[in-house]
Amino acid sequence: MNIGIPKERRPFEYRAGLRPSGVRLLVEQGHTCYVEHNAGLGAGFSDQDYEQNGARIVYSPHEVFGRADLLLKVTRPLADELEWMRPGTAIAGLLHLASTRREKVDLLLEKQITAIAYEQIRLPDGSLPVLRPMSQI
Repeated sequence: MNIGIPKERRPFEYRAGLRPSGVRLLVEQGHTCYVEHNAGLGAGFSDQDYEQNGARIVYSPHEVFGRADLLLKVTRPLADELEWMRPGTAIAGLLHLASTRREKVDLLLEKQITAIAYEQIRLPDGSLPVLRPMSQI
């Protein structure tokens, strides 16, 4: 699978969709990870950190969105980012779909995007295994 880690574009968002060590785990399983140039800089990860763990650095958001079968983001995509997504792509992140504008949800549906909202992943005991550590970051 081609996995894309784009640079977050929302103001004051410095986290990255995946750490370099996560890239290494995915690459070891045969996946290809495309990381947008400087995607991890705000979180303390250089392009070299990602490359040393097997990522391929791409230099435009269009390329990372265009190559990805699965996008790993922190925050919900901006309108431009939704436009860049290919039909049938999957996206995972803190998507907050319940509070997203209807036209964005309609575009996800129109493009048949599989959206995995971290804040909605719930275990049988009611705990939120992804949201809790993300909130602590």
